[in-house]
Amino acid sequence: MDQKTLIGFILIGAILLFWPTYLDFISPEPQETESVSPVENAFQETEKSPAASYVNPPESSDLLKRVYTVETPLFTAGISNKNGGSLSSFLVTKHLKDGEGFLDLIDEENKNNLLVSYINQSGEEVFLDDFWSESKPWFVEGKNSVILNKDNPTETLSYVLQVGEGFVQKDLTFFYNSYEVVVNTNLRGIKDDVLDGNFRLDWVGGLPLTEPTQDGMFLEGLVGQGGDIESFKAGSTGLFGSSSGTIERSSKQYTGPADFAGYRTKYFGVFFVPQKTDFVEIAKYSSGDRIAVDIITNQNINFEETTLYFGPLEYGEISNLGVGIEEKILGWQWLSSVSWLVYSIMIFMYSLIPNYGVVVILFAILIKTVTYPLMAKQLRSSKKMQEINPLLNDIKNKYKNNPTVQQQKIAALFQENKINPLAGCLPMLIQMPVLMSVFMVFRNTIEFRGESFVFWISDLSAADTLFFIGEIPFNVLPFLMSASMYYTMQAGMANQPSGGDPAQEATQKMMKYMFPGMMFFLFYSFPSGLNLYYLCFNVMQIAQQKIINKEG
Repeated sequence: MDQKTLIGFILIGAILLFWPTYLDFISPEPQETESVSPVENAFQETEKSPAASYVNPPESSDLLKRVYTVETPLFTAGISNKNGGSLSSFLVTKHLKDGEGFLDLIDEENKNNLLVSYINQSGEEVFLDDFWSESKPWFVEGKNSVILNKDNPTETLSYVLQVGEGFVQKDLTFFYNSYEVVVNTNLRGIKDDVLDGNFRLDWVGGLPLTEPTQDGMFLEGLVGQGGDIESFKAGSTGLFGSSSGTIERSSKQYTGPADFAGYRTKYFGVFFVPQKTDFVEIAKYSSGDRIAVDIITNQNINFEETTLYFGPLEYGEISNLGVGIEEKILGWQWLSSVSWLVYSIMIFMYSLIPNYGVVVILFAILIKTVTYPLMAKQLRSSKKMQEINPLLNDIKNKYKNNPTVQQQKIAALFQENKINPLAGCLPMLIQMPVLMSVFMVFRNTIEFRGESFVFWISDLSAADTLFFIGEIPFNVLPFLMSASMYYTMQAGMANQPSGGDPAQEATQKMMKYMFPGMMFFLFYSFPSGLNLYYLCFNVMQIAQQKIINKEG
């Protein structure tokens, strides 16, 4: 690699690293004094104009808001009679950090959830957003809560609303051991008023951000169609973390049958798995102090059931839905099989040693041990190449005007020294899927959330910030990781013979500093669990390189 090529790589790396920050600087998103979702906007327009298309059933106007509480070992949910059963609170009790008694996945931006609407025969869109009546007289009996467990595994809440001469009903069924909620929406009582036989079930407002410095790079709407998963990005990345500030309103529509539709942050998600839908729309916009996302599904009144998944992105829970969302949870979809193997080994190790910090260290040792034969072959090949490098340079200089003879002499030199020039690349190519899967699993898995290790490392899912310098966090592990990477490269060059190409030696020396520096900036805001893994990985690499270098 000559000096110009090296400078080119440096410039490309700098552009990739600073491009998002540069875009935010030269073209900041406009600040909105008040931002509402498309559905909420329809409500506001109705209030302004008596000719608006929103129909508010007068039969329910005198009802009051009532909340019923469902408590399970996984969450405690408050269910309001607004919208015929909507979540007014959802307190998650697992994967909590120090100081978190619970996580409420409902806030002011997404409390208008599970909204039902349809188009009537006059072409007006009817939003059934009022307070519905309970079909069971819980409050009359003085009952406003239930605790689900093995002895009492399910609870179904039923709500009814009179619309004209007919009635609509919505049932919500909760389970003690799952984050799934079965939503059954029955509009057949007013089917003659439904123009096209379809209704909409919407989730308005997305999810609150639980990891402010990381969520932005994971925010995306997801739609499954025909085995493929379509992504609609809503967040972005920044130099010291992610960005999820003000964005312009935009949406994307998906026609044809959809297996699921939803939205995720880094560690939590909301997904609809409808019985049948042929149209989905994902809309993103700014609301309050965060990004909001609406999930709009068009469903037939004869196919009433929709499974709602609302909660943490646990691989096992998500895979139980049976629609393939789990292929996105652990990283790239094309690496899902290898990622699943890595994840399964990690969970098994944790069952034996219930400390994820120790599991990360042991996992690094395991990976380096398993891949040692491949790595040793690669290092030995590299070492032989370094040994013959002076002879190789002599041939290149002597026959630089005769490429044919030059290639013949180089091939003869390789054959004489029993060197396969591709031997150093093949082991790395074989290892790459495993190494990439480890990176994605350790970066994405919710199991690290709230898990402490030692000393200042209090949360393996977040950067190990020791203190702040102004607004810039001082993270320790990225320094140690990049330093270990420097010594890894140093150990690899330890026995390199002198007398080679001066330009190549200068390039290698520069790479020894440049590559660890680039990895430092790239990994600076990454979870401490990931930095801890690569620190241990590099330490093992240094030890193995020293063993190879001492071979005769």
